[in-house]
Amino acid sequence: MKKIHNSEDLKNAIIELERKRNVEEAAIKYEFRQTCETLKPANILKNTVSEVAASPKFRHNILNIAIGLGAGYLSKKAMVGRSAGLLKRTLGTALQFGVASLVAKRESLESESPKKGGLFKRIFSR
Repeated sequence: MKKIHNSEDLKNAIIELERKRNVEEAAIKYEFRQTCETLKPANILKNTVSEVAASPKFRHNILNIAIGLGAGYLSKKAMVGRSAGLLKRTLGTALQFGVASLVAKRESLESESPKKGGLFKRIFSR
């Protein structure tokens, strides 16, 4: 800032400082609005979901879960059929959860190992 020698210089300095203050105030207000918008629960949820969905590891886990649930459902349908008694339905449900967790767990364990192969090859290899 330059030195002020008379009242005209003082007026110009005041005007310049007021302009600077107005610009900084507008910038602070804009940043505050942006922060408020970012912190809204809907936006937090939307950003979190988009970040999670973009993760390849998450997509792989969802695929493993879907395969496990599908295998469990099919094994239950194969065992129980359309109509069955209470005991058979209960055993079918237990089989469904067992197969689903086994397939999902097996997929996650094999995804960490360096071996490659198709799903059927891995299932029937043992």
